[in-house]
Amino acid sequence: MPAEVVGVKEVMKGLSFIDEDLYARIKTAINPLMRQVEATAKGYVPANTEVLSGWSKPISSSIDYRPFPKYDANNVKGGIGYKEGQNRRFKNGFQVENYVYNISAAGRIYETAGRLNPQGRAPFTSINPGGGTMAFKQAGTARRKSRSTARYDSNNPFAGYQFVTDLPELTKQPKIKDVRSAGRKGSGRLIYKAWAKDSPRIYDAILDAIKAGADYFNDTTEMKKVA
Repeated sequence: MPAEVVGVKEVMKGLSFIDEDLYARIKTAINPLMRQVEATAKGYVPANTEVLSGWSKPISSSIDYRPFPKYDANNVKGGIGYKEGQNRRFKNGFQVENYVYNISAAGRIYETAGRLNPQGRAPFTSINPGGGTMAFKQAGTARRKSRSTARYDSNNPFAGYQFVTDLPELTKQPKIKDVRSAGRKGSGRLIYKAWAKDSPRIYDAILDAIKAGADYFNDTTEMKKVA
């Protein structure tokens, strides 16, 4: 049976248009939501008086080694921001990059400390003759130390435990249908916590933008099959 397809030119034109349209719709939908993630993350930054005693104290100028980054709430907040990444187009689609960053050293430590070791780095212990255990720091030069203890040179063997357990628990990302989990690397206390709170509605906004683009395409492009 002969058939005539009407609207081919419109369809071909629409296929090139829909790429630009979706690109713009997604950017418009998620930009304000990502800025809200930035604001929420800054709201999770604790005051100087709320972190472990000593972390926010001034660093002595007489030390001859790289010090542990000093905590300063204003500096941590100032290190959190939002940026549109390199939005790229490909032959068969596009990639829209938008991200919230955390560039302060203390902020990154507060964000992720305890991901690998939830109770901090375990101190090396030995058994007391009278029972119980005691922490110790291995003596000797770095060359003589075993590989596992070569960098273990803290005056306080329990520093890692004390530091990490004083921090709030890490917030894990919620499970979202059809979105791959980031695993351990997707948990945190600032940006990742804010993302865990807002990501479901951001993904919904992206899907809504795609649906709106598809609906617009269907409404403005017509194909008919005539006998």
